[in-house]
Amino acid sequence: MKLRSGDITQFNYAGREFDIKTGSNVTYRLSGITIENEPTGNGGRHATGTVKLAGVDAMPISIDPEKKDYEFFQGKADGEDYPVNFTMINGITYSGSMAIEGDLDANTGDGQAEVSFMGPELEQI
Repeated sequence: MKLRSGDITQFNYAGREFDIKTGSNVTYRLSGITIENEPTGNGGRHATGTVKLAGVDAMPISIDPEKKDYEFFQGKADGEDYPVNFTMINGITYSGSMAIEGDLDANTGDGQAEVSFMGPELEQI
């Protein structure tokens, strides 16, 4: 049986590689359309489509103060898309172009920052 889940073994953002905390659970989504269905008055269905961005939520990045990892991400929190890719333990890699989304907070207790990204595309390569 092939692996279907597990750790992220490699993560790169804006041309720089970062360590990811093992045992983490990261949510990712492809771009496309979100469909919402509602009933019509005569018992039919009315579907509405909304375009959605691709994203990666709460990537648990190990922050190395000596490499100024936190400062690197803060400097990239400028609304611009940068190349992003990550490889899962099963060898599958996703790649796209994304901007940092939301707050950037580093934690001293576990030495990491959970960074979220949004962009026009994320695809399996």
